[in-house]
Amino acid sequence: MGKKNIEIAGPSDGTIEMLKKAYALEMSAFHYWFYIDQYAEGLGFLHSDFYSESANDELEHAKKVALRLDQLGAKATDNPQDWAEVSGLGNLEPGKHVTLRNALEYALEFERTAIAHYNELASSTQGKDHITYHLALDLVSDEAKDEQDIEDILDKLEIS
Repeated sequence: MGKKNIEIAGPSDGTIEMLKKAYALEMSAFHYWFYIDQYAEGLGFLHSDFYSESANDELEHAKKVALRLDQLGAKATDNPQDWAEVSGLGNLEPGKHVTLRNALEYALEFERTAIAHYNELASSTQGKDHITYHLALDLVSDEAKDEQDIEDILDKLEIS
């Protein structure tokens, strides 16, 4: 961990907790998409590439958040059972959402939760912790794209 980095950013407990929540959000979403990719039913199998890409994207987000936590001298939870509570999402139970429409509608909820969280993180770090601020902007942009992609697929289902 860089001393100057912490000196400038300040190890704000609020920022650390928000980053821990972000990590739990991303790991929960990763597990959800990974599970759906493996067990999608019906026409859901047609979107396997989307599920796999989404899982990989969420895992990359988690890695970025974990790196930032490490830079600030903190660690994310190492217990997957804690993700549900820390993320605020509860247990996503992907096995209950394996059909295409259901999987996407449910995913839309937690993508929107992530968007709100990263907006809040960006607002709270703007002008104080530039590294975390830019990370939040990067992640909110990705999550907004994910939201749009899911909405586009759902819209196409309506046309069919």
